[in-house]
Amino acid sequence: MSGSGANRRAHGPMRRVLGNFGFLLRGRGIAALLALGATTLMARALGPTEFGLVVLIQAYTLLMRGLLDFRSVEAVVRYGVPAHDSGDTRTLRRLIAVCRRVDRNACLAATAIALILSPLAGPLMGVGSDHAILLSAYTLVLLTTGNSNARGILRLFDQFDILGRQMTIGPTIRFVGVVTAWWLDGSLPVFVAILAVAYASENLYVGWRGRHEYKRRVDPPPPGESDCEAQLAEFPGLRHFLWVTYWQSNMDLVPKHLATVLAGYLLGPAEAGLLRLAHEISSVLSKPAGLIREVVFPDLTRSWHQGSDSFNLIAYRTALLGGGFGLLFVLASLLFGVDLLAMLVGKKFVAAAPVLTLMLLAATFDLATSSLRSAAYAIGHAGTVLRMYALSAVIYVTLFVALTSSLGLIGAGVAACVAAALPSLGIALLIRGDKYAAN
Repeated sequence: MSGSGANRRAHGPMRRVLGNFGFLLRGRGIAALLALGATTLMARALGPTEFGLVVLIQAYTLLMRGLLDFRSVEAVVRYGVPAHDSGDTRTLRRLIAVCRRVDRNACLAATAIALILSPLAGPLMGVGSDHAILLSAYTLVLLTTGNSNARGILRLFDQFDILGRQMTIGPTIRFVGVVTAWWLDGSLPVFVAILAVAYASENLYVGWRGRHEYKRRVDPPPPGESDCEAQLAEFPGLRHFLWVTYWQSNMDLVPKHLATVLAGYLLGPAEAGLLRLAHEISSVLSKPAGLIREVVFPDLTRSWHQGSDSFNLIAYRTALLGGGFGLLFVLASLLFGVDLLAMLVGKKFVAAAPVLTLMLLAATFDLATSSLRSAAYAIGHAGTVLRMYALSAVIYVTLFVALTSSLGLIGAGVAACVAAALPSLGIALLIRGDKYAAN
């Protein structure tokens, strides 16, 4: 085998990863600009307190859904890639049938629990009784979220262009709606309704496209055979994998939505709104981290099963690129954060500048770790990664409560940085140790 031939094969998966990432990045780039525009305009229109109320309503609902999200999208990729590559259509059909059932049941349970608990959760977060009906009504949007497997199907069949388009739907509706509401001097319930319509639309679209791609790519079962009775037990390790990804998604919720709810409880709606604003702007890095995990996981899984040298190339090079990219944003925020917030949302929100810099640093750790986390999943260390993130989540909540109570919002940023750095170091050491063991 020639050296040049080996080099071409090693770089082929990396080019595919970059190409797929480009599809998602274009969609996410447009979506990020629209989302940022909608968020800043809504903040200007409502002011810190009412903006904080909208943020808390949305954070509570997404938290409830996340607490019952088994991330079947990861299972479809993890177990579907080998079946698809070997042409085992029957196994693939039954796997997707199982994952659909898991999604549907989790969606219904999340909606019911969120609706029942909303009258109790609202006052604790600072959402007064006059807005309790809004909180309860918004939770019904969760009925559109039972389609995690659809994203897995699209990833499995390399349809990242569709996922890129899907990412623009919700932000586009949200931006147009917020601009219209701002122009017409809309009230808080109008803004909440706009967020609900946008969120439901993007969920329904990805579900429709996933079903369409499934029917186009996967042959129906032969006469006399049905996939409805497919069981988790047919797939060794699937139940454990779903539990691991379930708890992992719960760990990911802590800095995203639980932190906002805790800020509302500890500091009030206005401060919760400031924290959410900082988090929204820092999502310019945290959202690409999620995209990287989506893109590299199929190729890392395939490379590991094939014993390809491209496994290390994809994992480490992507991590280095992500970390370097994130540090540029941290530096920019450190130098221009106050001016940026004053320009985007007004001087009432400049108090979020210090926590914005810290949130960007935390997102940089997450961005650098994203490909390494997928690599650890691909080689069978999902349980170990989960334990790392569980420890990180405990540390985060402890530091968040202690530091936020004494330091205010800056304490939330410090807690986020510490919690993000710990898994980064742990996963890097885990993969390095596995690499040496293999050698």
